[in-house]
Amino acid sequence: MKRIKTGLTGFILGDWLGMPYRGKGKGTFKPIWTKSYLRGNKCSGNTSMLLCALDSRYNLELYQQNLKDWYFNKKYTGENIEFDIDQVTQKAIMKNFRGVSSDSNSGNRSLMGCCILAFSPLPKEEIFPFIKITHNSRYSFKYTWFFIEFIRCLLEYENKEQALQQAEQRCGVEVNRQNLCNGSFVVDTVESVVNWFMAGNSYKECVFSAINSGKSSDAVGALTGLLAGIYYGLELKNGVKGFETMEPYIDAFIQYLNPTL
Repeated sequence: MKRIKTGLTGFILGDWLGMPYRGKGKGTFKPIWTKSYLRGNKCSGNTSMLLCALDSRYNLELYQQNLKDWYFNKKYTGENIEFDIDQVTQKAIMKNFRGVSSDSNSGNRSLMGCCILAFSPLPKEEIFPFIKITHNSRYSFKYTWFFIEFIRCLLEYENKEQALQQAEQRCGVEVNRQNLCNGSFVVDTVESVVNWFMAGNSYKECVFSAINSGKSSDAVGALTGLLAGIYYGLELKNGVKGFETMEPYIDAFIQYLNPTL
């Protein structure tokens, strides 16, 4: 449970750190672990989508309702989380999750809400409906499922290279180990995040390198932070401003996973 909690914390911190540098060029963010580099400003909608998922407890209908509450009632946002919703997710909510676009370039937000399914026993057939309600494309299915399986393998194997090999075999995916483009296309996002994680030797090194590469720095920061938080752990000596508003969602989810805690 501790590794899951540090992973979820690492996701939020990575989003928070990467948000001010979103869309900026390579080298804007300097990989120095000081108080000034923990300033951030706000988490993006990536964190809102994560909170919607955490609050759903793997219930598809509740997840849909949480997404509606996010959009219509501004739940899961606030002083420390920007109301930042991508067009594909917005259209899905507006259409009550019917007739969702199957655009193959529909983006990477399917990863944000569905990554927590890695901590569930759900098989592939039950995972796809969660992806489909917002991102209905073959790339979203294949690469979100792969990302979920990679997280499961990280929890199963001590060596991250072995975990990656197992996830690739299970999903029939071969990650391009040269892809570091940090783009918004789900394939580029997954490959970039995996590669930044595989190249680093600590939470700081993985996440700072990902953010410092620019483009979708909030998304890759969050997802790299999730992997690195699970694998390396995370200690926040300086804290994160406003994190106390998000921590109850994590604690409630951990309690759901293990009621004996």
